[in-house]
Amino acid sequence: MDSWGVVFLGVIALSSLVQAAFLLGLAREGRRLAQRLEQLQERLDREIRPGLEQFTRLARNFAEISDIAVLQARRIDDLVEDTVEKIEETTSVIRKVILRPLGPVADVVAFLKGLRRGLQVYRQLSGLDSGRRGPAQRYADDEHLFI
Repeated sequence: MDSWGVVFLGVIALSSLVQAAFLLGLAREGRRLAQRLEQLQERLDREIRPGLEQFTRLARNFAEISDIAVLQARRIDDLVEDTVEKIEETTSVIRKVILRPLGPVADVVAFLKGLRRGLQVYRQLSGLDSGRRGPAQRYADDEHLFI
């Protein structure tokens, strides 16, 4: 039994040595990986940081341009609103100055047009022309209105 114990102790010692070698190799590769990651980080800092700084500067410029555009749009809106108000005021003044004195003349002209149209309708419907047109002629024009 002692020989088996020595064999197992030898196997345990050998596996411990293999495990220690594996851990040493793993530690060495871990250190190399850490160095490579550090180099990659330095390279990214060198190459990407200027681009990020330019992007940040560009974003700030766009924000500033956007603010200026909003201010200009507000100014234009105020200007258009002011112009519309002035046009409305001018229109009301023109109506007061020009159209108010012409109001009675327009009323008389409208009355005369209405009177003339009324006479035309009266003549067509049998007023002054009733002697020339008989009842049959008068209703013949209205046949298309029959349902």
